[in-house]
Amino acid sequence: MESSASTSDSASTITTGLGEVDINQQSPPIILAEGEIFDPLKNLNEKQLEAFKEIKSNFSDLTDPIDIAFCTDMCFLRYLRARNYTVSKSEKMLRDTLEWRKKFRPQDIQLGGDIREIGAAGCVYVNKRDKKGRPIIFAVPRNDTLKNVPGELKFKNLVYWLEQGFSRMDEPKGIEQFCFIVDYKDFGSSNMDMKTNLEAMHFLLDHCPERMGQSLFLDPPALFWFAWKIISPFLNEVTLSKVRFLNSKKVDGKRTFPELLEYVDIENLEQNLGGNLDYNYNIENYLKENPDPVVDTPPITFSTETDAKKQKKEKKKEEKEKKKEEKEEKKKEKEEKKKLKKEKKEASAKQQENADEVD
Repeated sequence: MESSASTSDSASTITTGLGEVDINQQSPPIILAEGEIFDPLKNLNEKQLEAFKEIKSNFSDLTDPIDIAFCTDMCFLRYLRARNYTVSKSEKMLRDTLEWRKKFRPQDIQLGGDIREIGAAGCVYVNKRDKKGRPIIFAVPRNDTLKNVPGELKFKNLVYWLEQGFSRMDEPKGIEQFCFIVDYKDFGSSNMDMKTNLEAMHFLLDHCPERMGQSLFLDPPALFWFAWKIISPFLNEVTLSKVRFLNSKKVDGKRTFPELLEYVDIENLEQNLGGNLDYNYNIENYLKENPDPVVDTPPITFSTETDAKKQKKEKKKEEKEKKKEEKEEKKKEKEEKKKLKKEKKEASAKQQENADEVD
């Protein structure tokens, strides 16, 4: 999918391969009366409602309580929206997700376990909510200074924080998305991990459709645009419309983001971003308030390969094996022909020899 994105400080639109999308226009927050429960089916048209009923019926075969709990009405609708309400594609996507979750058990990841070192660095964490009540997932790339942490653990750390964000959502109130804020202050090449970033993006697209409600990139440096040029073509115009690039302004020597206050109340915004919240992420404090789940066995080691990449790799391996077998077969056939030719030649020589003796 070919698309590109460009913005400027004063721009109010984002240019994609499918035209311009207003990046300043926000959907209004969901307002419910006291005691009212959000109805996700309320605004569906007839075709969408039929698709919802069909996919829900198709998943009546689920028996695992964890799978059943995961597949809420809003979950079905997220996967349907991600595939333009094509039931077959949406069902395959959701079943792939259930299979992935069963294998890797992301809900059982322990922050105090094998991701403790990268988890303590504060590269990613969850704190407070935006004005729409969505959990805020913060990313601070400058904190990614650990050289010996494998990409699998960085990816696992990101999945842990996504799960933390998901657990704070409130579907009865219509809240099923998160707000993603990335602070690029002091970002440098040593903090750039394109492999993990691309794998994380594919994971979000494959297994967390329609979860990102807003992405706010703060003070993106020149190096960021190199990465954005690689990543943005994978994103559709709807996703791109949820992305904003905000530059800071100095007020009394403090770094502030006036536009950020359109999304987050000043009381919920950290002081280093121009807010009033006195907060610094600390893993010990976080674990006191959010203890790790008690599990019999820890989740298995994560693979950062996407299902598509894995299938491609396996197919390539099969083709290689097949070619090897064909080569061996041809070699064997060639040797057999060579052997027969030799035997025929020897038999002919023997026959000639016998004929000479008779003469």
